[in-house]
Amino acid sequence: MPHFGAFSAGELYGGWCVKKPSVLIVDDEPSIRSVILELLLDAGHQAADAESAEAALALLAQQRYDIVFTDIRMPGMDGIALLRQIKEKDPAIEVIVLTSHSSFSSAVEALRLGAYDYLIKPLNDLEEVLTIIQRVAEKLALAEENTRLVGELQTKNDEVEESRNQLAQYSEDLSALYAAEKEIMAGLDLAEVYGRSAGALSKLMGGHPALVWMVSEGDLLLLPKAQSCLKTFDKVQWSFPLFDPLREPHFEVPAAWQDACRARFSALSALFHPVVSHQKFIALLGTLAFEPNAFSQRDADMLARFSSSAAMAMENARLYAEAKALSIRDGLTGLYNRRHFEEVMTVEGARSIRHQQPVSLLFLDVDHFKHYNDTQGHLMGDGLLKQLAGVILKRVRITDIVCRYGGEEITLILPHTNKANARIVAEDIRKRIEAYPFTHRESQPLGAVTVSIGIAECPADSKVPVEMIRLADTALYEAKQAGRNRVCVCTPPSENP
Repeated sequence: MPHFGAFSAGELYGGWCVKKPSVLIVDDEPSIRSVILELLLDAGHQAADAESAEAALALLAQQRYDIVFTDIRMPGMDGIALLRQIKEKDPAIEVIVLTSHSSFSSAVEALRLGAYDYLIKPLNDLEEVLTIIQRVAEKLALAEENTRLVGELQTKNDEVEESRNQLAQYSEDLSALYAAEKEIMAGLDLAEVYGRSAGALSKLMGGHPALVWMVSEGDLLLLPKAQSCLKTFDKVQWSFPLFDPLREPHFEVPAAWQDACRARFSALSALFHPVVSHQKFIALLGTLAFEPNAFSQRDADMLARFSSSAAMAMENARLYAEAKALSIRDGLTGLYNRRHFEEVMTVEGARSIRHQQPVSLLFLDVDHFKHYNDTQGHLMGDGLLKQLAGVILKRVRITDIVCRYGGEEITLILPHTNKANARIVAEDIRKRIEAYPFTHRESQPLGAVTVSIGIAECPADSKVPVEMIRLADTALYEAKQAGRNRVCVCTPPSENP
């Protein structure tokens, strides 16, 4: 029957603090069991005794003991058989055999089968029992410490492996983001950046469809600008009203709006992220999937990081467009400058010859502009030129090119227009300018601000852009000589007398 004495939580064995081992004494001699049991209880061990191997196995089935002291010779099952069964069920239980000198060979057999040690009966010195238990306790403490260290090492290894996997994933994500950023930064035109952004985002999201919306003026609409991997793309269908425009500081896309977007296109999964530049919501990135739970937190993080690159690319494209506009625009009037005029004239002339379609050139000069500057001042003269440009732009087509050639001279390139029709346009412009209420117009020599215009046509008059410019300028000179405020058309060299 088990007996429980005063149980100590633990004491130092060889430097390790562990619970005192629990002990089971198995012997068919009650006196031996009683002596050892009393010794162990006095020493603070949890201890029990059994009169046979069968009784010991029954106790072990109910409760585990760290150490088993067993006699080798017992009625029924002997100590060797008990040792075998204990080691089969729990090899960690330490077994110490009690043997007499006459059965010493059995003790050797027990050691071979896994017994920790043996004691010779009769036990003349009971302290041997406590000594051998202390050695077992030290072994158990060492095994427990090894188990703890192995566990800690495994935990550290798992943490290192997880960190390695995270680092590998992070490196892979950085490479993918770098490739995506390189792709979208290669575009300078804003429309091209939109298209590249959609394609790069689709690659980042594993081939799922991707879209790019632009925020309209006034923050009222999201207008689709580009898509990737969508079978159909109806820009009207993909436009969305922004009833609640995104504001600082987080520019979060409302959940209700996301749900509405998914519902409209039968998407079971979707991710959206705003593109923010200089604290302004300028675009929206989205990716869709037609299966549930298609996107992970990693996908959301990748989209957020990509949006920063997209914002940079869009801002660069905007700045490039502004710089390009400045490089081809006249700073005062906003018209195209002379450099752009010469480039366009070359292109339109070549196109005219190739397709046998006329292109006309108008050379316009403000009459007595020097007089206006001298009497009203250069600031007023600059204001007049700005207003003059506005009058002309209201009359021409979107395909016509209006340029400030220099000073008060303005050129107009009219594609697909012959001289006869160009003269109609020129006369209309001349009349509009003459009737326009410019400030101090009455102080001009003709009583109004007027212009003289010369016209030449390609290829009828010349196939060479430089010659075209000279012919139109000559016609302008003729208009001046004829009294100003009039239109003169170039006479081809073959028609001159």
